[in-house]
Amino acid sequence: MFKIEILTKKGFKNPRSEHVLSDICGIGVKDVTKVEYSPLYIIDGGISSVEAETIACELLSDRITENYIVYLMQSGTERYCKVVSKSATEGDFVSVPSSDPNFSVIEVWYKKGVTDTVSESLVKAVKDLGIVKEIKVNTGHKYCLYGGVSRTILNIIATKLLANTLIQECKIR
Repeated sequence: MFKIEILTKKGFKNPRSEHVLSDICGIGVKDVTKVEYSPLYIIDGGISSVEAETIACELLSDRITENYIVYLMQSGTERYCKVVSKSATEGDFVSVPSSDPNFSVIEVWYKKGVTDTVSESLVKAVKDLGIVKEIKVNTGHKYCLYGGVSRTILNIIATKLLANTLIQECKIR
């Protein structure tokens, strides 16, 4: 199982990041100073790391404005992820320790059983690339928030701005 994260290259604007920061300020939260947004994909199936990188490079990222990181999810959990390939440089990684009170991550994923049309399209596109293995794809969104906010405020941001809680679930770190 692989997790692929798409990163905006330095020097390029990420309109979604700017929009989310504006929305957060709009609900009266002034302590968040910056937001970084990244699309996420989990690909489950019998693909190799080379095939996962091909998917990241050819289908999921724009070579001009984006980089990617491909993680191998050992034991099916994020706790045991390791980077197997990347187009990103070390400066593109979010390197703030998770224990830093001024840095938080919110991931938003579709709940099981919810139709994800992007996922369905990606499965078809992977076959068009010549990778004919049976795969399942889950799509998600990662928001890195900079600024000291409480867990309660993070939960409000996640459930009121970033996710439709009827069809999506949030993971706050």
